[in-house]
Amino acid sequence: MIKRPVYLAAGGTGGHIFPALAVAETLQQRGHQTHLFTDRRGTRLLEGTPELPAKLHVIAAASPFQKGFLRRAVAATKLAIGAFTSLVHLLVKRPALIIGFGGYPSFAPLLAGRLLGIPILLHEQNAFLGRANYMLAKFADALALSWPNTKNLPADIAHELTGIPVRQAFFDAAETPYRLDSTTTVNLTILGGSQGASILGSLVPNAIAMLEEPLRQRLHIRQQARPEQIDLLQKRYADLGVTAQLRTFFSDVPELLGNSHLVICRSGASSVAELAAIGRPALLLPLPNAMDDHQRVNALQMQDVGGGICLDEKSVSAAALATRLIQLLGAPKTLVQMAKSARSLASPDAAKLIAALAEQLVSLSTSKPTGPKPTGASA
Repeated sequence: MIKRPVYLAAGGTGGHIFPALAVAETLQQRGHQTHLFTDRRGTRLLEGTPELPAKLHVIAAASPFQKGFLRRAVAATKLAIGAFTSLVHLLVKRPALIIGFGGYPSFAPLLAGRLLGIPILLHEQNAFLGRANYMLAKFADALALSWPNTKNLPADIAHELTGIPVRQAFFDAAETPYRLDSTTTVNLTILGGSQGASILGSLVPNAIAMLEEPLRQRLHIRQQARPEQIDLLQKRYADLGVTAQLRTFFSDVPELLGNSHLVICRSGASSVAELAAIGRPALLLPLPNAMDDHQRVNALQMQDVGGGICLDEKSVSAAALATRLIQLLGAPKTLVQMAKSARSLASPDAAKLIAALAEQLVSLSTSKPTGPKPTGASA
């Protein structure tokens, strides 16, 4: 067991935060003390979580790739404050290891950790190495990847293929059988992701309105929406004769997905991994302004195995979405096969593999002096 605490650092979106929580959960089960660095956005995602598997530390953070002198100056100031805060905190606590999960809030703690000689482990959730991890990879002790053939890797960087860590609750929800025929109620779930998706508040109901009434009456919709959209959507679905449950936030996502027949959502890394863990088919709408277009790459991974369909926000219309829904809901066997195919992308041992890698790094760092890390790649 690692006697000193293990720190995790993750950006303020679900794609970074939730994999970090999955690893923290596993580390705690293995007897380790865990702490998590994130920014204020990250803390908002954790509101309502009954028991966090890590002690939370909020730091100032911002993207250094801002446009305009004033914004860059503000970002630089926040990053400097975050780095100083992290440095002081780490000097006092002296953790055994820091695990970074990408996003700019992870940059300052990891940089401070490297200055103090603390071992660094990085995990990349997307199929395209993000900017923060790209900048940090050259001085990290190990890099764990979620996907084979991850793009944008620096040359001569050693790496391990672990998959995306997902909380155990999602794998438990996979026990719910996927059953659908031409007469059963269809549970259609629409999730906007941690960065929201206001387009789904107009696109989906407009598509539902184009369906034949018998199909509409079979639908039971659970939809995440912005606060200003809730009342309008509730009325729209009621006028269409569709049963709908609208929320700004669903607290039990594993249960929600486990009871879904089809999901319409963004394709952030954690969303795709959670769909795979439970095995649920999805229509994936990548966030068009996602850094390095990584959400599209994630969606294509799911599409390539037959577990989902990637839609382009810039070109998709309500009519096109309605056509997709008619095709899929009219072919239950296709959806059943998509559910099985989605499950093939799951990585049930990812959190355990990352925890074991963390323990290995700490063991190596305490048994021999720090030196340059090896080059090459392993997966």
